[in-house]
Amino acid sequence: MNPKRMLILDYSTDRSEALAIRQWLPEGAQITSLFIDTKESFPDDLVGRGFTHVIHSGSALSINNEASFTKRAITFIRAARDKGIAQMGICYGHQLIALALVGKEAVRSSPNGFEAGWGAVSFNEKAMGLFDINKSEILWQHHFDEVIALPEGSELLASNAHTKIQAYLNDKQRLFGTQFHPEFDRKIGNTIYVKDRELLAKNNYDVDEIINNGPSIEAGKIFFEFFLKNI
Repeated sequence: MNPKRMLILDYSTDRSEALAIRQWLPEGAQITSLFIDTKESFPDDLVGRGFTHVIHSGSALSINNEASFTKRAITFIRAARDKGIAQMGICYGHQLIALALVGKEAVRSSPNGFEAGWGAVSFNEKAMGLFDINKSEILWQHHFDEVIALPEGSELLASNAHTKIQAYLNDKQRLFGTQFHPEFDRKIGNTIYVKDRELLAKNNYDVDEIINNGPSIEAGKIFFEFFLKNI
């Protein structure tokens, strides 16, 4: 059996995502991470480099504003899908996959505004079985945008009152997406909320109340392990 070769595409504006994701991946694994912030930073030969699994990270960028690398990312996502490479998207990365494989009509600014904090997410029966979790779990949220249409053949796994598509799976196209961020544990997640205190306060969130809470599960272990073992 060929070993898994993982690629993390870090779209964060502060280069924080790759490190947060790496902590959950197997020790000794073959992992390459690339920080993507310009067209030039996104190699156009990535799909031929032998990666088996790709993780598209979250970002402070909005999916509604085309970035300099967006066209290259779309080309890569489509080519990786066609080649059978497994892809996981987190928040912005999840939205980017939908943009690439469905179109602009698949993403939008959420009419419910900013979702932030340790929020409840409801999982359906299939998801509860796949992940061995409860119907409702508390997970890290921080987003203004959302996905409203999924690639053909996708199954919805999780929702909440703010965002209908919180997680999905597509076996045929080897896709897995989450609107929530499984990469952040309580310590890292709360550090980010404190750093973003002004933004959260402007959107009527009480940061001190938020940081008294944390995740109900070890989300990084559960969701990244699932992606690598089952997709």
